[in-house]
Amino acid sequence: MEKLLKDRINLTIENYRNAKMDLRNDGDLINHFASLVFAHYEKEIPFEKVKEIRKYIKETSSRVSPFRGDILYILSLLIAIENENEKELISDIYQVEEILRHEGFYECDYLVLTSFVIAKYGKNKDKYKIANKMKEVFILLKEKYYNITGEDDYLVCALWALNDIEINTIDEFIETIYNNMTNLNIKSKNGIQGLTNAIMLNGSSGHMYKTIEFILQLEKRDIKLASQFLPLLGMLSNRDVRKSIDLIEGVIETLCEEESEYEYYMDKGFRTIIAITIISFTTINENRNYIDELLAQGVYCFIKSKNKGMFAEALA
Repeated sequence: MEKLLKDRINLTIENYRNAKMDLRNDGDLINHFASLVFAHYEKEIPFEKVKEIRKYIKETSSRVSPFRGDILYILSLLIAIENENEKELISDIYQVEEILRHEGFYECDYLVLTSFVIAKYGKNKDKYKIANKMKEVFILLKEKYYNITGEDDYLVCALWALNDIEINTIDEFIETIYNNMTNLNIKSKNGIQGLTNAIMLNGSSGHMYKTIEFILQLEKRDIKLASQFLPLLGMLSNRDVRKSIDLIEGVIETLCEEESEYEYYMDKGFRTIIAITIISFTTINENRNYIDELLAQGVYCFIKSKNKGMFAEALA
């Protein structure tokens, strides 16, 4: 294993151990998210900065606003990565969220993350124009896939709007990719849609076939992948497939050897995405846009799914 990859694994593990102590109320899944995103940039987690951001958001937003709970923990970590005035960025997030609500988007946790993405990547763009385009894209999705389109699709609609992809292009391209993806053994239709959306952001049908091959190779090696992270996979799988699978197995093995939490107390599908993300951030030198945010959404959806399953089990 290359030294760069080994160093990144060690930093991820060290960040996780520290997060367990300093952000223990966040829960294990968010601790793993924190360890990953800061290891990407070869940084330790700035715990005091994160806590200050959380305190400021609590002071400047309503108690009943969606800027609370797990999404606040995740949002504060994303803001802490940025090398700019945190208060100014938070003000921009509030402004974007208000614009989106006026466009008819539902005030919810997913809108919070979406507002951050538009504030971050649309800094010098017309926010009203982005919101209007985002609404057009969401309506298109809702018309085509009304039974699986919801608030969790806000983020990818915002990414399409930010990249100014034409509605006609979206309509044609998504149909082609969606039809190909439905032949895969993916039980979650929502997962297929998320993967389809992310592949389209890469802008090529060739990438679709690479992603399909990647998923099939994961299945062949019996490597589990949580469906909540399929959109992220659509952004990361455009590389040598067999070499990537070998690396994933190697990273998983190293993680389990170095820290028992990865072997005994973790969902295997979640552990796979940790390995894929570590590998991707040691090999991608350009265009890291949206990876942190898609990872954040995947973690949040994974938490909600897990909580929903525990609630259903308690009622059974």
